[in-house]
Amino acid sequence: MGPGVLGDTLRRVILVIGASGKVGGRAVRRLVEKGMAVRTFSRDPARIVALDLGVDAVAGDLDQADTIPPALQGVDTVLVVAAGWDIPGEETNVIEAAEAAGVEHVVLLSSLGVDAGVASGPLHAPGEARLRSSPLSWTILRPSVFMANALMWRDTIKAQGVFYEPTGSGRHAMIDPVDIGDVAAEVLTSTGHVGATYELTGPEAISAAECASALSEALGTEVRHVDIPDEAFRDGMSKAGAPPPLVDSLARYYAMVKAGEFAMVTPTVPDLLGRPARTFGEWATENAKAFA
Repeated sequence: MGPGVLGDTLRRVILVIGASGKVGGRAVRRLVEKGMAVRTFSRDPARIVALDLGVDAVAGDLDQADTIPPALQGVDTVLVVAAGWDIPGEETNVIEAAEAAGVEHVVLLSSLGVDAGVASGPLHAPGEARLRSSPLSWTILRPSVFMANALMWRDTIKAQGVFYEPTGSGRHAMIDPVDIGDVAAEVLTSTGHVGATYELTGPEAISAAECASALSEALGTEVRHVDIPDEAFRDGMSKAGAPPPLVDSLARYYAMVKAGEFAMVTPTVPDLLGRPARTFGEWATENAKAFA
């Protein structure tokens, strides 16, 4: 979607906030491949420099609003990937700084759970509202739950060959962060996306048992899913230190998955990228070493 790269790539500077994460990191690589001038913003720019991608890596912290304006100098487009405990505050800090700096376009990574008020949706809803009410041109990306969240199962898979999740036989269309990063890079470098909200999913809605089967094949050893009560999930998340609002929104999301209310699959990824969205089996095969 969109006829091609906007303007002269040598004069455009794209700021990627959250470049050390899976989505931001993938977006940076794709933007470099497209020949764009890229600046990254992260707490540890040395990690970006070590990748030797030829980007301008600057230090900053979204929780410290005064570190954002210097990174926006000369920037006309921004990808915002906020992943701290105060996502509403972080996204607001960037949007306000972008307004003051005269940025042209902001692409915000949000969540498919915004409308339902589940998963990370409640954390991103204030940022979406703030961006929509701003004078900036914008695009919002709403991905489903990341396939990479399966890494949270690693310890129990290693120790017991099982993972625990309160989803029963419910299905949801998890998405590979690679696809999200590629979509972000496409939106950042082509036209036709201003004012769009893109709901992004994987190519199929799959159950936890089907995830276990894909992991079994990728790892060469049996992996099983064990369904657990909602109370057990909430207790485990709380003991792991997750804030109560996040525990509640995740628990309600899993309840919706279990009830068959989050099995939707959207065509947005293939429509934007001209290729199929990646499957959980592909993700499991590529990330098998993480479970070894």
